[in-house]
Amino acid sequence: MCEAPDPIRPTLAFLGPAGTFSHQAAFDCFGTSVEYVSKQTIEAVFQSLSPDVPLGIVPQENSTYGSVVETYNLLRDPTIGQNNFIRSYTVLAIRHCLVVRQGVKLENIDHVLSHEQALGQCRSFLARLLPQASLVPTDSTASAAEEISNGTTAFDPYRCAAICSSIVTTVFEGLEVLRQNIQDGEANSTRFFIVSHGSNTTLPLSQVFPVRREALLRINTSSETHGTSEYERSKFAKFIKALDLDILRIDRRPALHALTFWDVYFLEVGDIEGNTPWSEKLSQALQRAKYPRC
Repeated sequence: MCEAPDPIRPTLAFLGPAGTFSHQAAFDCFGTSVEYVSKQTIEAVFQSLSPDVPLGIVPQENSTYGSVVETYNLLRDPTIGQNNFIRSYTVLAIRHCLVVRQGVKLENIDHVLSHEQALGQCRSFLARLLPQASLVPTDSTASAAEEISNGTTAFDPYRCAAICSSIVTTVFEGLEVLRQNIQDGEANSTRFFIVSHGSNTTLPLSQVFPVRREALLRINTSSETHGTSEYERSKFAKFIKALDLDILRIDRRPALHALTFWDVYFLEVGDIEGNTPWSEKLSQALQRAKYPRC
């Protein structure tokens, strides 16, 4: 009897290169059930979502440094919730290392490269041991290590360090860990959104996730009325009250249109202990709380 061929594994996009915390979070969730493709930016992850790349993972917030602004800025795009969807999330404990070219000492370092989130998560260490070093934002933590490894940084690579995961020393040549666990606080964790093209795309997870009665809502304040932004915020407060759901988190970003100080709100809502099917509960709440236009 011939064996049935293995099904084609779906492709998942992550913020690369290989060795980022996004890569690690994705692998912890999906293991070998997907093909991994790295993207240079979070925006490129969203843009790649399609029938050919049905899955992605993006950082959403850090317990030390807060929201990932780039992710929330991209969530303002109306295609999120139409073509592409947030399907779940996962949390990864973050352990940052100071990585350098082999032989480089702490006193040799003039520049520290990393993603802005990682730089922010290690502020105490940097202020204490490298107060004179310039902080250089990069597209990702692993791209900082890659630049130092291959010498493409704008600076002398032997005067640089990267803040990243220790795994990069197995990915890029000539690197070593100079300091471990340099993040501010032991409880440093990052939450990642799992996103998909289409709302019914199968998530071939390698672990069982708890069933979550949660949703993310995007609320656009009206650019067509002549009311003030304060008036829009009062309407928003009425909307929250009418939802009558647990409000787990609220984020605010500037609206995409031209008016000054108009906002887009993001609400994480839930019904943690409810018995009504969650889709039905959410639909009822949205009908009850249609955003007022006047």
